[in-house]
Amino acid sequence: MEWQDVEGHCHHIDVAERLYLGRICQGVATDKRVIISDAGVSRDHAIMTYTGGMLTIKDSSRNGTRVNGVRITSGGEQQLNPGDVVHIGSIKLQVIFPEQFNMYETSDAEQIETTRVLSLHETVTHLVADIRGFSTIAQQTESSLLFEVLSQLYESLATIVHDNQGTVKDFAGDAIFAFWEHNEKDDPAIARNACYAALVQQQAATTFFANLPEKFSELRYLKLGWGIATGFATVSHYGVRSENLALVGDSTNLAFRLSGLANKELSSDIVICHNTAEMVRPSMLVTPLGEVDTKGREGKEPVFSISET
Repeated sequence: MEWQDVEGHCHHIDVAERLYLGRICQGVATDKRVIISDAGVSRDHAIMTYTGGMLTIKDSSRNGTRVNGVRITSGGEQQLNPGDVVHIGSIKLQVIFPEQFNMYETSDAEQIETTRVLSLHETVTHLVADIRGFSTIAQQTESSLLFEVLSQLYESLATIVHDNQGTVKDFAGDAIFAFWEHNEKDDPAIARNACYAALVQQQAATTFFANLPEKFSELRYLKLGWGIATGFATVSHYGVRSENLALVGDSTNLAFRLSGLANKELSSDIVICHNTAEMVRPSMLVTPLGEVDTKGREGKEPVFSISET
């Protein structure tokens, strides 16, 4: 592992079994830790593990860990490959195989006692997919069978999000909530990734339900609706638990409202907002669906469906 500190000095360290990254890493030997003196870095921010020839990183922070610019799901683990760049606080660490480097040590004087939780105010594309008529389904279906189906479905949908450089925020009973950060600028490519993920999820869900075993036959007719909205949002935390990542903004709320209209009040499976439509129009077929009322919001929202060109 190689990185530069804020003063431009290069450092190297081997990852042997485990490497702890954070602002304090209390009780960890100096040859098994990287201390990052940044108030936005958590005391115990992340852990790299090398086993069976595979290097992974697990996030346990308040402000997040990014790999190649994409946030890892809070508490999530991701495999690292040669050349990957891990962004923690003010430093970027590059993964290099198979060279060996000297150990990096730091003094306890560099430690800071509290984590300053950061609030990012940035453009975000949100994706919400939920199951139509879930309350009725839950009432009529044995919970263990329903969980078995949903766990398989959500695993597939989450993989599609990750494959398209997004972050899964929540699984909420009948819904999956994911988001794509634009990194302080409106980036059409980011919105396009979210829309493409929804299209792939749509195909995957249709195939998944159609091929359910006979014991799940009553669930084969299930349908989902997708809502996608892009806009300014604040990304931070509620409470004291690192996994309580929060996205707050009108665009966040709008994505949930649009998912409730998709494949229900509106015939389209995927409904996107005006901002998203403007970003993806050059590369996707965007069809106007008119203007709709969205619960709890004033005025009407122009909405659109999408398909690949």
